[in-house]
Amino acid sequence: MTIQNGAFASTGSACPKKAIELFYVTHPKVPKALLGPFLTEADAECGRVVMRSAGAQVTACLVDDIDDITHWHSVNNGQVCRAFAGAGRREVDHE
Repeated sequence: MTIQNGAFASTGSACPKKAIELFYVTHPKVPKALLGPFLTEADAECGRVVMRSAGAQVTACLVDDIDDITHWHSVNNGQVCRAFAGAGRREVDHE
């Protein structure tokens, strides 16, 4: 492939491969993640709220790629934690 001025165009992608960020709920007293992975920080924050632990925090991890099973688990974890966080808020609103 050549550009208009006769120079050769690069054959690689114009954009570097974007790393994927997965989010987890962790606690300083526990060596591994308590909940996760999540695809969004907002879903992980719902998970942190559901944990009801003052020390729980959301952490991120960059990965090059995720497989279908990890993607499915991430989506499912987000849906479950949003459901539990939402259910807790509705109960509080009725009091």
